Amino acid sequence: MFLGVVLQAMLDATKPENNRESVESKTARDSAKAWFFASVGVTAEDFSTVCDIAGVDADYVRSFAFKVLKSKEIKYVRRRINAVLTFD
Repeated sequence: MFLGVVLQAMLDATKPENNRESVESKTARDSAKAWFFASVGVTAEDFSTVCDIAGVDADYVRSFAFKVLKSKEIKYVRRRINAVLTFD
């Protein structure tokens, strides 16, 4: 379940910007990015805790998120994450 939290945050962070998107969509994207990259405070502690419970290394996840957000493969990554989250 906690791995799903990490994956959903990745989807939120990589959601393409749209001129007609709602304030909630923009806020979700910005909050997800902040969650991945916060280095101090409650947000950083929450990220580390969720990663620990999910059984993934927080530093690796943070590095992966950074690489994805800077890459040109966001659509591909989003499709793969959606496939994982919708697997029956």
